[in-house]
Amino acid sequence: MSNTGKNASQNFTQTELLVHALVIELEAVQSYKDLAEQMEQCGNTEVAALFDKMSKLEAEHAEKIREAAGDVELTELPPWEYRWPGLEPPENIDLAGVHYLMTPHQALELALENELSAMAFFDAIAHDSTDDQVGSLAQEFGDDERQHVAWMKEWLAKYPPPDDDWDYDPDPPAAID
Repeated sequence: MSNTGKNASQNFTQTELLVHALVIELEAVQSYKDLAEQMEQCGNTEVAALFDKMSKLEAEHAEKIREAAGDVELTELPPWEYRWPGLEPPENIDLAGVHYLMTPHQALELALENELSAMAFFDAIAHDSTDDQVGSLAQEFGDDERQHVAWMKEWLAKYPPPDDDWDYDPDPPAAID
């Protein structure tokens, strides 16, 4: 990691912020697509539809970032040059939370956690940046994530939490070695 100094988030250039933001969204697009496909294959079409919808939302956000870049080429960085707060981009899905019988409520909780993480990432940059343009752009990205958080909370209200035995399957799939 290239995190040096007391506050690495204040050192972002506009291009670096755009590159980080684009990677966050593109990874989220792919993760949600993969999860939608996995849920579809498991016969969990309701959750598959939610993940598909989330993938499309993230794709729209990625397009907005490309538009903000204008003529600036947003090239990927070597992995060690990204300045994530952890080892992975903020919206990466924790696959430990995925289960073939997961409910829409659980899928939305997973998505909410990711949106909150991305929002915190952009908010930290907006707060710490010494460059007004970078701070303003990070605030805009944080606001986009805030909108996603609001949608996740709105959708969560429509789906009750699962019963305690939500993962009971009298005939679970067999692993093939």
